[in-house]
Amino acid sequence: SSGINSEYVEFQTFQHYLIQINLRAMSASAEEAPGPSVDSKKRDERILARQERIIKRNKNIKSEGNAVSQVKDDTSADKESGKSYKQINMSSQRIEKLRYDGTELVTNVGVAAMAREDARKVDEEKTNKERREKLEAEVKASMERFEEITKRWDSAHSLKVPQALDDMMTNQRELINSMIAEKEKIIQAFQLELKAKDDQYVKDLKKQAEDIDLIIERMNAQVKNLQKAYREELTKIDQAFESERLELLGGHRGEWEGLMTQRSDKEVDNLKESEQRVEDFAAQLQHLRVQDAEEYNMVKIKLETDVQVLEQQLQAMRATYQLNSEKLDYNFQVLKKRDEENTITKSQQKRKITRLQDTLNNLKSKFAKQEAHYRDENQQLADVYKRITDQFKELQKKSKHFQATDTKKFIDVWVMNEEEATELARKVMEEDRIVHTQQLGLEWSVPETAKVLEGEGRPQLAGEPPKQVSSTSLRSAKDTVNDIIRAASDAGSGQLEFSRSTMGGDGKVHKFSPILIKSVLELLCAEADFLVEKKLVHLLAPLEHDERLLMKLDSIFKAIGVDTEDDINRLTEYFLVTQEENPDMASLIHPNEVLKAIRHFVSDSASPNKLASHKPALEFDGAAAERDSGNDAAYWQALASILPKSHELKWDALIEGLQKYHGVLAQRAKLIEETDKLQNQNSELRMLLQQYIGSRVNQDLQIPPTHTIPSEMLRDYAIDS
Repeated sequence: SSGINSEYVEFQTFQHYLIQINLRAMSASAEEAPGPSVDSKKRDERILARQERIIKRNKNIKSEGNAVSQVKDDTSADKESGKSYKQINMSSQRIEKLRYDGTELVTNVGVAAMAREDARKVDEEKTNKERREKLEAEVKASMERFEEITKRWDSAHSLKVPQALDDMMTNQRELINSMIAEKEKIIQAFQLELKAKDDQYVKDLKKQAEDIDLIIERMNAQVKNLQKAYREELTKIDQAFESERLELLGGHRGEWEGLMTQRSDKEVDNLKESEQRVEDFAAQLQHLRVQDAEEYNMVKIKLETDVQVLEQQLQAMRATYQLNSEKLDYNFQVLKKRDEENTITKSQQKRKITRLQDTLNNLKSKFAKQEAHYRDENQQLADVYKRITDQFKELQKKSKHFQATDTKKFIDVWVMNEEEATELARKVMEEDRIVHTQQLGLEWSVPETAKVLEGEGRPQLAGEPPKQVSSTSLRSAKDTVNDIIRAASDAGSGQLEFSRSTMGGDGKVHKFSPILIKSVLELLCAEADFLVEKKLVHLLAPLEHDERLLMKLDSIFKAIGVDTEDDINRLTEYFLVTQEENPDMASLIHPNEVLKAIRHFVSDSASPNKLASHKPALEFDGAAAERDSGNDAAYWQALASILPKSHELKWDALIEGLQKYHGVLAQRAKLIEETDKLQNQNSELRMLLQQYIGSRVNQDLQIPPTHTIPSEMLRDYAIDS
């Protein structure tokens, strides 16, 4: 009923708004182009006005009929023919007729107001025309008098007698006063007409208020009639739909039960298929993981062996180069001394000097050739080492990528199936609760088997990274330097005296502060620049200071054997000098002592213990720890058997009881239908009996039927009727 009332209120508001638009449009069209009027004095105009009004009314009726027919066609296309459809059509026709009659009754007031407005405009136009003619005549007469007065002023210049001049002035004054009096009369007449217009306007406002009240009264009456009609028709439509609903319920109930049985069977089949797919995927992933780990270990061992062989060859070539350089320097010094000694006896031993000079030139040429040869060989070995290192890094990157991809796929498949199985298990628990509380009337509690939904017994996923113990001593030197430069930049510039133990940004106690280590590294780059190749120096020139420092330190660390964070800390100790006043504070050494500190560090690092414990900088952590998949089958079996056996037996008993109850309800429905049919037949027979008894033909019979029917049956019939 609230929906119907709101619909009626919206209809009333829309109808009122439509009437206002029509009135405004009519008044605007009447002001812009008055056209023929019904109240016109000319016969032709009245006939034309009536014809236009009839044409407009027919157009409105036709447009409303088209809208109604379109609505009926749309509804008939979507609905089947039946009792409800016929009742809806009959109700729509009745409502449309009531709406049209009410609209016509309301708009008649507007038509009458328009007719009065047309008559007023005709009278107004006539009055305006008479007023314009009167004003034009008065203006013409005033101009003539003004010209006459002006001419008399011109003749006043010729008068010489004062008396005559005074008489002429008196006449002029009288003429001017008479002209002013006529103007004032016209003004008074216009003021009276204006007052009459105001009175007429007030009357028109009252009439308009009365018309509006009449329109509202008629609209309220129409709304009440429509509300009453809507209620009656809605009741009939509800009755028709109720009868159709009862007929459809019996047909759809059996179809729904069959579909629910098919759905449960399909869900069981899908669950079994998904479990089989999960087992197959897990076996494939395990096989691929083992195969990739074996291949990676083989390649890693081979590359580490090649790197160690190349490093040994590089050290041997450096030692040979150093030995040859010292020998050549020694030979050069010996020859120089011999040349100084032989200068005394130069005149006697010219031949010997020439021979020695040739020997010296030959040795110099050999030295240059050997130096160029060793330099080229050193460059080639360095390029080969760099290429092999890059290949090893790329292989390490690919291995990590494949491991992460396989782990992600396994986790995605596991999570997808786990979410689907958990959702099904939760639905089973909810249905079990509904069966116990609503159908069986028993108290329900969460069974022990449902703890698996809370994560009990859930194995650890294969892709989850294991917890690792952080170790700063195994970090590479390049990563450590990068972190130190970043931490020093964040901390800002400090003093040249530092504490030997500081607290880092990650909350760990470091042996030296980042600012101290950065100062040591900058001093090392400035004083050990000869360890960096000249080509690399030219290539690093366009880079920023921190990047250029990082690349130079990489080359210097390779030359002096710095690979880990512990090596950097040990190198820092060689560049510090302990203060006598405060042993806990230290300062940097003088730049002239940098080479000596580097030589001490290299000699100490070359000890057997150092070489035995040293690990390569590019060492990979190894494959991820294997996941224990022994509890997977038990976890999925626990999800599948979340409903206890006792509850399943209750479900079976409930299904059997509901099926019997359904049979009783079906039999009862058939008996109710038979009872309704008998009641309809009984009512029809009573109506025929009433017509037979109350017929006028019985009065002409000698023995009316009422005399043959027992009085008890007549009494019962009267009571029933």
